[in-house]
Amino acid sequence: MPTITRKLLPAALIAVAALTACGKKEAEQAAPQQAAGPEAGASPQAAPANATKSVEQLLADARRADAENRTLAPPGNNAMEYYLAVLAQEPQNDRAVSALIDLFPLGATQAESEIADRNMDEAQRIVDLLDRANPDSYSVSRLKSKLNAARTQIQREEERRLAQEAEATRRAQAAAEPAPAPATTQPVASATRPASTPEPSTTTPPPAAQPTPEPEPAKPVLPSRDAVLVRTVRPSYPPKAARARQEGWVEVQFTVGADGKVADVKVVRGDPARVFDREAIRAVQQWEFQPAIRDGQPAAMNMTRRIEFKLGG
Repeated sequence: MPTITRKLLPAALIAVAALTACGKKEAEQAAPQQAAGPEAGASPQAAPANATKSVEQLLADARRADAENRTLAPPGNNAMEYYLAVLAQEPQNDRAVSALIDLFPLGATQAESEIADRNMDEAQRIVDLLDRANPDSYSVSRLKSKLNAARTQIQREEERRLAQEAEATRRAQAAAEPAPAPATTQPVASATRPASTPEPSTTTPPPAAQPTPEPEPAKPVLPSRDAVLVRTVRPSYPPKAARARQEGWVEVQFTVGADGKVADVKVVRGDPARVFDREAIRAVQQWEFQPAIRDGQPAAMNMTRRIEFKLGG
């Protein structure tokens, strides 16, 4: 090895060691500052995530959630909440309004299912979403009434159960207590009673005959009839089904209100499943009826219809 190289090598090693020591010290000094970083930035995370997103971001999230069947759940990460967040920024956004119209019947059906299963908290959450989407809806008012009735029923059953448990406890305690000893009684001498003197009998005259009341006049028979369809709207054919040359049908159930408008549309069954549901619901929501008549007064009525989807039909 040349003499110059032998002289420079130890100096180079000493310089590398010094640089390594300095780098280690700087890293140790920077570590506490990096650890404190998340604490300083914690305040932005406290704000709702949707409030900081743009309309286009929210619409993209909503479409993704709908495609992944996250229509109403999980809370805070579902299509309906994303579309509602869009309307919070742009109340007249056509895409969000149209999507919520489509999702509303599905939400109403899910809320009724949760009420039937007595999942009161989940039912309340869905009803609150529907109320935000359409506050003046007859369906929302009806769901609120059902929810309150279910809660009242659950409370009564709980009170009845507690009363039965208290009664069972009382009977068990009473059965465990020893029976009291029978009391002894002294014989009592019977006193001599004088013979009773018969009282003079009195004859009660028969009651006077009451006049026979006249029969009430017969009440007039008031007209009654079922709801009559006066305006239909043909459903659109789903583009995906048209490209696949699919045909099928959907059976829907709905309520015709006393004003003749359709509400509470839900799919009972369909073939193929879920292919034509959305277009069938959207079409039926636009139908109009002459309301049903019961005892001469307009009344709500439940109805069921099957909608056929045929290519070229």
